[in-house]
Amino acid sequence: MGKVIRQKLAGFTFTVRPTVFNPADFISSKVFISYIKSLDLSGKNILDMGSGSGVVSIIASSKGASCTACDINPAAVRCITENALQNNFSGEVTAIESDLFESLRNTYPAKYDIIFFNPPYYKGNPTNNFERAFKGGPNLEVIDRFLVDAKNFLAPNGRLCLLLSSDMDLDDMYSRLKTAGYDHKILHINKKTFETFYIIDAVTS
Repeated sequence: MGKVIRQKLAGFTFTVRPTVFNPADFISSKVFISYIKSLDLSGKNILDMGSGSGVVSIIASSKGASCTACDINPAAVRCITENALQNNFSGEVTAIESDLFESLRNTYPAKYDIIFFNPPYYKGNPTNNFERAFKGGPNLEVIDRFLVDAKNFLAPNGRLCLLLSSDMDLDDMYSRLKTAGYDHKILHINKKTFETFYIIDAVTS
């Protein structure tokens, strides 16, 4: 947390600055990366929400996508820009500092084929930028805000691709999706020793 880290992940080099979520330290990122690597994203317009170091955008770009990477943490936005440059994807990745969709409304009013999001699925108020990656508010208000707003940024036939965990109340999450107007299905399940990860596809009803 107190120093800049430079490391290899999925064949790419990543610089991770203090307060930025380090994808190499958390199984969830590796599960998401593995799934995205299996996709053909040629010609797709992708939104990487809560991008952190930009790992999802880098992997999606390597599969042919054009990516917008958003994060509320300015240190993360710096990392995204650096990592896109050093992995030769600066032309495919645009980094934007944004609280969810706020900065996209007027400046980048694009429509996206897929919105990737590994949401903060622990309840509680974050006290710093690093905790924003884990804590989504006392009642997971961040997830509700995301679901309501995301519909305005999906292209026709666009979808959400969410990484969820057995550490959260999944039935509650599915209820939130339904309330927000989405149908969902489980695309992939990855069972680890202490946690199971679910990759969810969600489309508007």
